[in-house]
Amino acid sequence: MGGGDVKLGAFMGLGLGFPGGILATVLAFLTGAVSAVFLIIIKKKKFGENIPFGPFLVLGSLITLFWGQEIIKWYLQLSS
Repeated sequence: MGGGDVKLGAFMGLGLGFPGGILATVLAFLTGAVSAVFLIIIKKKKFGENIPFGPFLVLGSLITLFWGQEIIKWYLQLSS
C-alpha cells in the first residue's frame, strides 16, 4: 500500500462510516487477494510483483455502498 491508498482508505472511512469503512477495507483485501492469486496462476504476474491496490479499494467501497447493510446483516446472522 502506498500513500495514496492510505488517503483513499481514510476517505472511504469518512464516507462510509464505522461498519461500512471496515467492510469496504476487508472486501478490498479479499478481492485483491483473489485477483492476485488468479494473475499468478495464469502467469501474468510473478509472486512478489506489485499490483495497484486503489482499484480494489474502490471496488470494496462500491460493493459496500450498494450491498453493505445486507452483507453486515448476513454476517451477524452467522454468529447467532
